[in-house]
Amino acid sequence: MRDRPILIVHPIDKTTKFLDRIKNHLIGNFDNQVHHFNIHPNKTSHIDCLHRINEHSLDGIIVFLGHGRGDKLYGSKGDLWENREFVSPESISERPDKYFYNDDFINDQNVNIFKGKKVFCLSCNSREKIGKLAVENGAISFFGFGDIPTSVGEFKESGVSVGHKVVMKMKSELTYIIKTSLTYCINRGDSFQGLLNTIRFITNQRIAEVLMRDKGFKERSLLADYLYYLKTDAIVHGDGSIKLINK
Repeated sequence: MRDRPILIVHPIDKTTKFLDRIKNHLIGNFDNQVHHFNIHPNKTSHIDCLHRINEHSLDGIIVFLGHGRGDKLYGSKGDLWENREFVSPESISERPDKYFYNDDFINDQNVNIFKGKKVFCLSCNSREKIGKLAVENGAISFFGFGDIPTSVGEFKESGVSVGHKVVMKMKSELTYIIKTSLTYCINRGDSFQGLLNTIRFITNQRIAEVLMRDKGFKERSLLADYLYYLKTDAIVHGDGSIKLINK
């Protein structure tokens, strides 16, 4: 396991379950080159994951799939966390994992865990402070994104009211673009800059397809706009010329 160059870190959270499509696609294509670490909703699993990141090969890549904001990456969330205020402490203590939430997993205090590493971070606003801090603290390369709304609530936070059809299509397009781009570039032995170029190219293809394919989908222009933001907000901090995996 220690020699597998692709480490996929995926905090368990029902709102990011759809990202399993990316993880499963990479496992299907690269099999014995992949180690996936599903962070469970408890403190021990988060600590174990940090140890695993620290041990990961300097020749490999870390693929983080989860939530975040400009200054941190989130960990796992139990399925019942939102209901914690209506549940007694006794009931919570009986099923602590269900009510667990780590919204401060990787931050300015421990971002040096990425020192000497190459990171692809599919997380909201990872292009901002956390990406810059990672490189300042020794990360070789850090691929980050801007805002990536994938729920009705997240669209609403950005000032846009959408229905579930837009959310479903956004999730579908996002996973297709990322899994296809990563697979293509890893197979080619490409660089971080090459991955950025590929994501932009495939996103352009998907935007054209969205606009031309489903004329009955009234919100197709809105979806195309957010796919445009996906590619234009993506950025590589650090060394963009280095290969994703040193074979």
